[in-house]
Amino acid sequence: MLHPSQVEVANQVYSPRQEDFDHAENILDAYDHFTSEAGGQLGAVMLGDEMIDEASRKMALVISAKGRAAAMQRSKLWTPPES
Repeated sequence: MLHPSQVEVANQVYSPRQEDFDHAENILDAYDHFTSEAGGQLGAVMLGDEMIDEASRKMALVISAKGRAAAMQRSKLWTPPES
């Protein structure tokens, strides 16, 4: 059990860095978009200089869940490219 005074330190130790959380959230948004009909129903796409696919989405889910559990908020939003 944690003492209430230890919660903040535990969140710092076990939470992802803000940039990792933001990147994971962006991967999830981009993957959802590009696999949808509006995004072309693609299986793998580039997000900046990184290829993302189903495996990327699964890893991003883990990081995102840890950040959300620690009440993290996104500092950057991903927007789909204009067609």
